[in-house]
Amino acid sequence: MQRPSFTVRYPEYGHLEATIAFALVALVVHRATPVLAGPLAGAADVAPERVRLGSAALLWLAPAVAVAVSSVRQRRGRAPEFGARDVLVNFLEHHRPDPARHAVHGLAALLGGLIVGLGHPRFVDALDGAVMIARRLVAGAPPGSAALISVAWLLFLAGLVGVAVGGDRFLVGLAREALYRYHSTKL
Repeated sequence: MQRPSFTVRYPEYGHLEATIAFALVALVVHRATPVLAGPLAGAADVAPERVRLGSAALLWLAPAVAVAVSSVRQRRGRAPEFGARDVLVNFLEHHRPDPARHAVHGLAALLGGLIVGLGHPRFVDALDGAVMIARRLVAGAPPGSAALISVAWLLFLAGLVGVAVGGDRFLVGLAREALYRYHSTKL
């Protein structure tokens, strides 16, 4: 007779961070492609359609790579096997989120989301200004007098980091807590 074994896969960190990073890259590429396609095509001596096609290919390739990397990380993550359910529950209990840290992560995600929500229009305006500077530089013209770093950039990116890191840690903590509660009720 074979002994029962218990295996549990619990979520790894980084999936939400990767998704938000891709969304930021997609926003930048989406805003920059129409403006930079002409000057980049002229500098590289190719048709502007090829530049647009290349940016579209980048936007399709990037999430494919991100999904593949996240999938490999999740599958390669910890999936220990236990001979008894009480040992599994003990393991899960030691990997539960600390309530204080969990609250801080949730608060960071909420505040970051608020900052991102309020700062998004200003960030997009600053991004459009940076794209125009890049267009001038690619065309060989002087960049002008616009500032590349502004408070809108810094606040938006800080909020985005809060959402990405805090949200990722908070959601993974919720999943790990749910796993613990599920298996501890089966004892």
